[in-house]
Amino acid sequence: MQKQSKPKRMIICKIKEGLIIMSERNIRTDFHLLCIGVSFIVLIMATGLPAYPKILATFDLSTGYAVWIQLGFALGLTGFQPLLGWLSDVYSQKAVVLFGAALMAVGSTLTAITPFFWLLIVGMFAKGVAGAAIVPAGFAYVGKFFEEEQRGKALSTFGVYSAVGAAIGPFLSGALVDTMGWEANFWFCALLSLLSLFIFIFGVPNIQGTKEKSFDVMGVGLMFLIMASLLTIPTFINNYGLSSGIWLPSVIVFALAFLLLIIAEKKQEKPMFDMEYAAARTFWVPAVIVVFLFLTYSGVMYLMTFFLQDVQGKSSTAVGLLQLIIFTATALGTYVSGKLIVKFSARLMLGLSIAFVLIGAGMLALATMETSYLYLSISMIFIGSGIGLAGPTTRAIVLSNVQPSRVGVITFTFNSIENVVQRTGASFAIMIFALFAAGGGGVQALAKTAIFFSVCCIAASLFILFIPKKVTGFKEKKTTTMLEKAE
Repeated sequence: MQKQSKPKRMIICKIKEGLIIMSERNIRTDFHLLCIGVSFIVLIMATGLPAYPKILATFDLSTGYAVWIQLGFALGLTGFQPLLGWLSDVYSQKAVVLFGAALMAVGSTLTAITPFFWLLIVGMFAKGVAGAAIVPAGFAYVGKFFEEEQRGKALSTFGVYSAVGAAIGPFLSGALVDTMGWEANFWFCALLSLLSLFIFIFGVPNIQGTKEKSFDVMGVGLMFLIMASLLTIPTFINNYGLSSGIWLPSVIVFALAFLLLIIAEKKQEKPMFDMEYAAARTFWVPAVIVVFLFLTYSGVMYLMTFFLQDVQGKSSTAVGLLQLIIFTATALGTYVSGKLIVKFSARLMLGLSIAFVLIGAGMLALATMETSYLYLSISMIFIGSGIGLAGPTTRAIVLSNVQPSRVGVITFTFNSIENVVQRTGASFAIMIFALFAAGGGGVQALAKTAIFFSVCCIAASLFILFIPKKVTGFKEKKTTTMLEKAE
């Protein structure tokens, strides 16, 4: 008897008037190609940190100037994500990622050849915009083409690809900086950007968007103003001191811009920032938890960079290896999270995540000048594993009630929150270390900042109870198909 072939399962997602119909095989193939390209971009974004001390030495600048490098990159990465998410919904996600890959090559080249420090900041800004166009693409792809019961594994897969790229980046960068100079690091980034561009050309489906005519100009402007004002607060404190008060206008601008954004977006038919969905517990609660966790995650990495090199006198390669460890732990945590989502509740998953990060931060609070590299590595493993567990969990919660036609805006907005928190945490860590290191207290700076991060983890745990008891895609929650949700 001839064996009957199993019919190909179709994934159906309704976008405005038409249906996107693709075979599961095509979706998974394109998804893995997209993940590979994104992992290259994440690798590029992770290569800058080990080069910071050498860049500052080249231009004869103090540690505090690293905040400006970070600010340039952060403004590009966070200020444009909602806009790029809207463009991917309205026009084409493929066009957005192609733009990002090309811009990454340009920004990397400019950073490598710059004769002036402030031109280097422009190159870092371009790299940030490029990252904003590409990194959230996998998150949005999962929301558009995978059914709820599949999203945990898909988000885990995307997270592992990204974490592997982030893990390799710092170690590879450290080796390049130590052997060939920091410029070689950015030349390598330019070549890898072109390779990712090639992958996106052939590996990302060209699905047309809704072609909405309305454009939320006010939303774009206010979002950028919010990001810029928030990120300049630690920059001004670092340069002029807390007592100067120069940072206060940034706080005022942030508060006013955020208030105006709420008012303006409520009036928009197709807002850049979806206030209605942001008010739902499935968005704002994981967003708050992410704020506390990623503040710790990013801050610790930047803190360890200057502690290892400036206090313990270790090489750039040693810094890269420590970051390889934390990102590898993140990748493993992400993989495990994807497996556990269908077996445990969202509350339990986030509780485990916060506990791991808190243990790691607490270990750093007890570190001394003689603390071993192994001790620091174990701390990074706890923090990385905790963040890995949180990644797919928070994203699955956010996607649980999103309409397919608004996936781009929602996912890019959530990613922008993650990124602005990471950049703020990085700037905060650099600022604190620079202030204490100036007085000869590098170890004290590490301990006090680690205590602050521990408090952040405890604060995150308080919001777990606001997560709904049952979330679509997690244990004991009936799921709906993408077609049912679209209708």
